[in-house]
Amino acid sequence: MMHSLKRTCGMLFLGWMGFSAAFALWSLAAQFAWPWLGVLLAASAPLVNHFWPYDRGRSMNMKVRLPLVSLLVMIGVAWVLLTVPERGRPLWLLLGTLGSFLLHTYWAGGDDARH
Repeated sequence: MMHSLKRTCGMLFLGWMGFSAAFALWSLAAQFAWPWLGVLLAASAPLVNHFWPYDRGRSMNMKVRLPLVSLLVMIGVAWVLLTVPERGRPLWLLLGTLGSFLLHTYWAGGDDARH
């Protein structure tokens, strides 16, 4: 039961990252706005790492998983929070991206053998 729930979470994570990145690209092409760059960075970093792994998850702090991907996601979050003029699609897509990244990285993507 738990394994299938984690697998479903992983599929939803990839779907949400793909949707967020595609919507940010479309919004940038339709009408350039600075917050969409942060959404694109935050959504594409984990997506690219899934298909072409560039972050092996090694860090000085054992509690931090995927430190390079986490750094890029947090830079995207900071960028959107600094540049978004009002609540809107960039902010909500970003919050969904951040939540799904944290849920997938620390719960669904965690090692069950350690616990």
